Amino acid sequence: MDITQELKEAIEKIIIGTKHKNIIEESQSISKKYRENDGKGKKIVTKQSEAVAYSISRMPATYCVVYTVFSKIFRNYNKEIKTVLDVGAGTGAATWALQEFLKPQKIMCLEREQAMRDIGKQLMYNNFGNVEWNEFDLISDNLNEKADLVVTSYVINELSEENRRKAIEKMWEATNGLLVIIEPGTPEGFKHINEARELLLSKNANVVVPCSHNGKCPINTQEDWCSFYVRVARSGIQRQAKKGELGYEDEKFSYIAFSKTPVAVEPARILRHPQINSGYVKVKLCTPNGLEEKTFSKKDGEFYKKIRKLDAGDTI
Repeated sequence: MDITQELKEAIEKIIIGTKHKNIIEESQSISKKYRENDGKGKKIVTKQSEAVAYSISRMPATYCVVYTVFSKIFRNYNKEIKTVLDVGAGTGAATWALQEFLKPQKIMCLEREQAMRDIGKQLMYNNFGNVEWNEFDLISDNLNEKADLVVTSYVINELSEENRRKAIEKMWEATNGLLVIIEPGTPEGFKHINEARELLLSKNANVVVPCSHNGKCPINTQEDWCSFYVRVARSGIQRQAKKGELGYEDEKFSYIAFSKTPVAVEPARILRHPQINSGYVKVKLCTPNGLEEKTFSKKDGEFYKKIRKLDAGDTI
């Protein structure tokens, strides 16, 4: 999967006059800061040069993840969305991805760092007329706005346990219809997703995706985790920044979406990559009855052929 041509061109414009060597060094520095920051809430991207590097090294993957998540959500969520809050918007990846699906009347990008807001605005210049950028700290500021859709991506993993709970409650209060939370596809990222799930189910939230039920998650977070992936195309400078040779990377993510009102959920979702063998396929499923492992063979006819083409995150 790749970002849109419009976003590619916007990124190319902001790096005009910047040496690739500097971008690569900044990108690697940012990656190190994110790895070391986990849960500490420290400022990571504070300079414009860092925000530029971020838009090259991280924005494409974030865009593709958010796009994938929304493609799942809008299969069974069809409530009208006129207003959006993108909380911790960074340089605006989630907003770019969302506008591939719908054109809300108003999107408000809320971001703490000035450098990120500045680059986000530059990237969106002449592309979107329905976006407003505002300074906002999810922990210290009151969230006075409300919206039909509230989305936050790769944000709550940067917070302490106490602040995560406060942040999730604050965003749920600001949600008129749909709240979407996306985190890294790591054991820690899923742990944060599961914490949000338990908290909001206690407040009568309704899971939209990826779960097939509103009951207790059957996964033991001490032993396993739930994550999915999207294959992201890499540009030449991205390969250099990430010291990679391949023209793509697999971005793993965990996510959850909650609705204020009940929605129809998918009956079963594939967890992990299916085990494709000669003549049969084994899949691990999340179902209303818990985790199930099933085997499908040639005896299942057309359904077997269909299963062979599915992947982690797809539904049966």
